[in-house]
Amino acid sequence: METFDGRRRRWPFALMALGAIGLALSGAAYGAGRATSDAAAEAGRLAASGQYGASIALQNQIATRTGVLFVMDRSDVTAAAHRSQATLLTWAAALARSGKPDQAAVLLANVTDPSLTDSAASERATLFLTAAKQDAARGDFGAALLRLNQITALQPSASIAGEVAQLTPQYDVGAAKALTAKGNGVDAVALLDLAAAAASSQAAAAAQALPAALLAAAKQEINLLSYKEAAATLQRLRDNFPNTGEARTARQLLRQGQPVTGTLVDKSGHPVKGQVRLSSHYFTVPGGYYTTGPFYYSSSNDNGGFDFSSLPIGGPYTFEVFRGGNWMTFVDPTTNQPANPVNVTPLTPVDMTYVALPA
Repeated sequence: METFDGRRRRWPFALMALGAIGLALSGAAYGAGRATSDAAAEAGRLAASGQYGASIALQNQIATRTGVLFVMDRSDVTAAAHRSQATLLTWAAALARSGKPDQAAVLLANVTDPSLTDSAASERATLFLTAAKQDAARGDFGAALLRLNQITALQPSASIAGEVAQLTPQYDVGAAKALTAKGNGVDAVALLDLAAAAASSQAAAAAQALPAALLAAAKQEINLLSYKEAAATLQRLRDNFPNTGEARTARQLLRQGQPVTGTLVDKSGHPVKGQVRLSSHYFTVPGGYYTTGPFYYSSSNDNGGFDFSSLPIGGPYTFEVFRGGNWMTFVDPTTNQPANPVNVTPLTPVDMTYVALPA
């Protein structure tokens, strides 16, 4: 009985110890909860005063508060991540109002909360649309088109997508004019063709800008040695806009004579110096041939090089060499026709490379 009574006397002390621990934990949890509540309120004050970065950092820190000490204020901990993301939206809106759309868009791209992503995407689309209009108002249509492309990538609402579709052809025309002024006709023509195809309302504006763009494109292609493409561009200009000054220039370029060059050598590959010519017509006769003019003359130098500076478009011309007091040509025995016919096409210089004298 003494032992039993002794044990009964010890139970109250154990219960008191457990109670003290419970009270201590409760007090600590209450303190932690109060601290969390205060931190959440401070984050709200920071956001309200425009200190968005500090507010977000504090909200993110609150979101990491886990464990038994924070059981007294789970609402602030649970809401912290969402509040942090919502503050990103508020911060982005403030940046947009201050004329910093790109910085605002970067912030919006970091919104990942499923309940806010649609709003963030819509805000980004609106930001880009406003920025595009501002770029266009400054005459920077290239930048404006990039903004519209960014909007399209966001899969915007039907209303914004419709506005993008309406603005794109207008900006295409504006950007094309700027590119033409810089000599980039190739890209300018591509944009004008897109504008005319996308919106009938822009067809007239595109048609008005096309002659200058086509001429710039042809000159650009000539500089790039893309002669076939340049000829096609000039032919389009000549045929589609015949009464323009650019079309007159196109006709002149298409008629312009082209240089014919080459190197005259013997069968061993040594250079041959002498007189050479190109004849306009070649006729076969029994036992031989003869050529008629107009004739175009040149001479090969010590290195065998010859150069006809400007030969009219046409051909085939017959290449002849003055040897032994007579003009001779190279005849292909299988066809009985000149072996080195020269055809001159618009814009395209002709290089005969090496022409070897027969034995």
